[in-house]
Amino acid sequence: MMKIKKQSVIFGGLILVLFAIGAFFLHQESHAGNPMPAPPLKTVAIDSTKCIAPTEYMRANHMRVLNEWRNSSVREGNRIHLAPNGSKFQKSLNTCLGCHGSNRLFCFNCHMYANVKPKCWNCHLSPMETP
Repeated sequence: MMKIKKQSVIFGGLILVLFAIGAFFLHQESHAGNPMPAPPLKTVAIDSTKCIAPTEYMRANHMRVLNEWRNSSVREGNRIHLAPNGSKFQKSLNTCLGCHGSNRLFCFNCHMYANVKPKCWNCHLSPMETP
């Protein structure tokens, strides 16, 4: 059997690590000057004097609405919600917080009452936090 020297294994490992580091830095340099452009946002007037749907519907379905908004906005680029009455709204938590943001504990109190822990604030700034 052929014996492999310890120095050969270490040398081969070092070469492999150097190639990996080089590939990483080459990848970084090739993308450094080309940041991804922000998606174009259509400006829609938000009428914060009314909700996107009746109160009863929103109480029962607000999480469904938020999940649908997230999926269609992020995955399909559709950032406009057309309400049944013809009103248009941006699919954004800012639309909801236009009315409900006046009470910084609005979301927190309801979620505590319902004993749910939404994942919204993993990505979005909580109304409890100051920007």
